[in-house]
Amino acid sequence: MQKVMQRDRLGCGVACAAMVSGKPYGVVRQLFVDNGIGARKKRPLATNFSEMQYALALLGIESELKRWSTWDAVEGLGIVAVNNGQGTASRNWHWVVAERHTSFGVVLHDPDFDLPSFSSAPPGVHCHPFSEYQARKSWIRIVPRGSHG
Repeated sequence: MQKVMQRDRLGCGVACAAMVSGKPYGVVRQLFVDNGIGARKKRPLATNFSEMQYALALLGIESELKRWSTWDAVEGLGIVAVNNGQGTASRNWHWVVAERHTSFGVVLHDPDFDLPSFSSAPPGVHCHPFSEYQARKSWIRIVPRGSHG
């Protein structure tokens, strides 16, 4: 997967949709704008779960909302809402892409941070601490093409 960094303060959803779709940030950002996704007055581009799934559908990506259990339950590819620093009670949260990897466990691609995070970090690899990410109540699983369920 090609890492995409967010270019807007609240553009983490745009960047995550760009990562899972393989499309450039600018193209996905324009799709958000053209379809009124994340069009809240003081929070431009900020998205909730239904808006994110709508954006993915417009990009031709099938997804399903899954109840969060543990990082170990993450299968394949998904977009996960994580707490943004101030603990579990915080209303501030952030989208990241989570990808299951055979050697590194779950790999997180944070659109606001250059380095990936690994649940099973490879020795000697410079990465962002996985322990800094706490998932919220749900996540969006990307349904592989040609597969249902």
